[in-house]
Amino acid sequence: MICTGQQTPFRPSERTAMTTMQAPKKRFWEVAVAVAILAAIVAAAVWTRNYDTGSLYNRGHANFERGRYLEAIAAYDQVLQLQPDDAHIYVNRGVAKMFLGRYPEAIADYDPALRLEPDDANTYVNRAGAKSLQGQHREAIADYDQALQLEPDTAYIYVDRGQTKSNLGQHREALADYDQALRLEPDNVNAYIARGRAKSKLGEYEEAFADFDQALQLEPGNAHIYTSRGDVKFDLGQVEEAFADYDQAVRLEPDNGYVYFARAYARAELGQHKEAIFDYDQTLRLQPYVVGAYISRAQAWSALGQFQKAIADYNQAVRLQPEDPHVYFNRGLAKAEIGLSQEALADLKTALELAQEAGDSDLMTFIEGKIEEFEQEE
Repeated sequence: MICTGQQTPFRPSERTAMTTMQAPKKRFWEVAVAVAILAAIVAAAVWTRNYDTGSLYNRGHANFERGRYLEAIAAYDQVLQLQPDDAHIYVNRGVAKMFLGRYPEAIADYDPALRLEPDDANTYVNRAGAKSLQGQHREAIADYDQALQLEPDTAYIYVDRGQTKSNLGQHREALADYDQALRLEPDNVNAYIARGRAKSKLGEYEEAFADFDQALQLEPGNAHIYTSRGDVKFDLGQVEEAFADYDQAVRLEPDNGYVYFARAYARAELGQHKEAIFDYDQTLRLQPYVVGAYISRAQAWSALGQFQKAIADYNQAVRLQPEDPHVYFNRGLAKAEIGLSQEALADLKTALELAQEAGDSDLMTFIEGKIEEFEQEE
């Protein structure tokens, strides 16, 4: 996100994008069969190896469930040293990397998983999600197409493909996917939510809210419906009404970091930066690797004139997502506010290099203009 003067909070990603990631598959390590079949010395070797990999896998899975993705990845790394042909471990490690925002690395895990198990539709879906999250929407759609060839009657794949089409601005085409998902599963809440979002993008607000109402009839305690409806209200400028929906989402799911993130966004827009920081704190307590929460909290600190705290949050964001030019750009602006001109300029130049690598010409032009301003001031 580019910040021009008044910094704008980083908008949380749609939660449905996260739900497309498949949770690590539970594995059962059946050593007794090998012991019964093999000779004693061979059996002992197999036992040891399976015990080691099983213990490591369980450690990785436990860390994943707690949101400790770095620790989960470390355990999966060790499993793959012992079992390099296990597609499921590549998938699990890829999902953990996605939650850290390390999408290219996640794709690099899904690729060998698909070579090992080319008919696994879920892995195509996961790879599509990673591609879409880094802006490769057309490539993502190709993966969803492949998944649907393997599982043509799976509703959630249509929902995910529809959302990717919406990311390309193809909202009418997305509606066709959501309609198909609802033909397959008439009570698919995510399809109603996604269709409501698409209709709102087309200006069909009455029908959009009707979809959200239908979703609430099916699952009145689903916080995601409230955050989605809140997003549409926010886009219509109904910030206080959006806040009410986000607030209800927090009451429904007080252990979900993303609902605090949504509410913080509305609070920041209402100028309630201290309250927004409280919500970002809750997000990071529950989901410590949400890069956007560090960025948004940094922007709230900046709005309060506390630039040192803002820089500390940008440092955390850089650690987690070192190839994002926006983080360096915003950190550079914060450093400039406290007179760290050379460090600020260095951050802007790093941002420019990363924008060039990403091929983002609009961002490059903007950063070049800001660098020119800095150099003239020097």
